[in-house]
Amino acid sequence: MMRAKPPNHSVAKPKIQLWAVNLCQRSLLLLGLLMLPQAGHSEIHNYVDEHGTSVFVDDAYLSPTERRGLQQKVLDSENAKRQSLTTPVKVYGNQVLVPVELSDGNRQISVRLLLDTGASQTVFHRRTVASLRTRSLGKGWSRLAGGRLIATEKVRFTSLQVGPYTWETPTIYLIELSDSDAPFDGLLGMDFLRKHHYRIDFQQQLIHWQPTD
Repeated sequence: MMRAKPPNHSVAKPKIQLWAVNLCQRSLLLLGLLMLPQAGHSEIHNYVDEHGTSVFVDDAYLSPTERRGLQQKVLDSENAKRQSLTTPVKVYGNQVLVPVELSDGNRQISVRLLLDTGASQTVFHRRTVASLRTRSLGKGWSRLAGGRLIATEKVRFTSLQVGPYTWETPTIYLIELSDSDAPFDGLLGMDFLRKHHYRIDFQQQLIHWQPTD
């Protein structure tokens, strides 16, 4: 004779789905991340140091004093860059006299050239470069604007510096100066000027060089 099984009065335990556990864990993780202290807004600053090296700095972890010092370095660097693109000149009416450094490799002289967009070549008065060593490339004749012929010598120097630009191994023409009272030492011609953009401030007597890159 078979006996009936007693009824099971135990309470069934609910089954928790695995996806629900994962969702809960992700929610807690996200909440924890949101409660973490957030770093303040940071910026990358760039300046050029006293050695001419470009320096990049993230200000996120700087103290207020360090941040002010960094901002001053950036400001000084920007001002120095603007000044390097500005050249003081002498203006006499419509004549603009530009300071120029000319070198033969061992010696260097400072001269003033008349900015002349009508001159195809840069020209120096011979007496101006008498102290420098020149490499002659030949002699000939050139015709002036009035039609007069003048003896010239084609020479080469190591470098010619105008404002922020250095012209390496420039070819220069030498002439004999007939007017010893001229306030300039030669002509800065289009062989240099066509390579550079610039703007002349006649009132402030400045040339503002405008880099193309």
